[in-house]
Amino acid sequence: MRRLAVFAGAFAAGIFLAQYLLPASWLLPCAFAGLGLGILSLKLPWNQRRRAVIACSALALALGYNWLYIRQVQTPAAAWAETERVMTATLCNYAEPSGFGARVTVRLEGVPGKAVYYGDEGLLDLVPGQTVTGTVLLRNAARIVDEDITTFTSKGVFLLAYARGEPAAGPGTSGSLRWVPVRMCRAMQTTISGIFHGDAAGFLTAVLTGERAGLSEEAQTALSEAGIYHIMAVSGMHCMFLLGLASLLTGKRSRLRALAAVPLLVFYALLTGGSPSVVRACIMLSIFTAGPLFRRESDGPTSLAAALFLILLQNPFAAASVSLQLSFAAMAGLLWLTPKLEALLLGGRARGKFYRVIVSGFSATMGAMVFTIPLSGWYFGSLSLLSPLTNLL
Repeated sequence: MRRLAVFAGAFAAGIFLAQYLLPASWLLPCAFAGLGLGILSLKLPWNQRRRAVIACSALALALGYNWLYIRQVQTPAAAWAETERVMTATLCNYAEPSGFGARVTVRLEGVPGKAVYYGDEGLLDLVPGQTVTGTVLLRNAARIVDEDITTFTSKGVFLLAYARGEPAAGPGTSGSLRWVPVRMCRAMQTTISGIFHGDAAGFLTAVLTGERAGLSEEAQTALSEAGIYHIMAVSGMHCMFLLGLASLLTGKRSRLRALAAVPLLVFYALLTGGSPSVVRACIMLSIFTAGPLFRRESDGPTSLAAALFLILLQNPFAAASVSLQLSFAAMAGLLWLTPKLEALLLGGRARGKFYRVIVSGFSATMGAMVFTIPLSGWYFGSLSLLSPLTNLL
């Protein structure tokens, strides 16, 4: 599977180059230049030729794909900006309160990509799949108050739609099976809030579904200062619980476990909203568990690169997502540093169980932090010195 790692890694590098360094007008010429490098790589010795050709081809594909995505999705959506027209929007989730009513992620009829729809509190009574039809004022989600931002585009949102007047609601596809995960997520949140109260309800809701709105500002600050706010992001820890459940039910039958675990992981990713961290974890674990079905072995770097490739293929602008960068940086550190540090501290000698547990926890914590610390410092300007101790506990 190493060839997949080379291809996926080079593709991801090309997308990050396109998003952060190369102007849009340079993407297509650079893609052809990458193809040229791939052709020149054919002159290399055989042991170097294959990987060089794969890497150059993937890099060229990434640059060309990013150019095509801008042309087919972002540019057409931006052309609708600063206009006022009658449109039909399909709700992709439940609406949440905003400062002047409610907002919800939608798909606008005839417009590529997604949009955030701002309307009155009547949106709170609608369910995913229903439609609202009315006059909206459209704004470019990539540029607000003359400033370029990536908050929305990294989530596949390219327009902001502001309702003008009273929209008409319709049933749409609300009865479709497509919306079952979203409905189940809301049912879980409602059940939790009915049993627990305050930060206990907010904490449990965040851990199970990734929704953090129920946590008080004090609780969020405390978790952040302690360096354990990351447990609120649905990711590998949560997905491992599901994989453990599938393993418990299927025993040592690896193929049966894969058939049970992969659909369960996919459903959970949909249920929790498909954040980069949970998608990354679900893809990696799906590759790991599905290996026996195809008589293939899985390895961490290949699974990590494949997960990044699939996420960026769905939306190249996701490269600018801070949560994606932190999630993949933490996993990269776990794969690279943690085994080396654990082997160094254990020294290859027999140790007591308590010592091995401490070393394992410490190594995992330091591995997860080695690449995320620079990112956290860059984006948030802060660092929790308690993080190694609290994560160990």
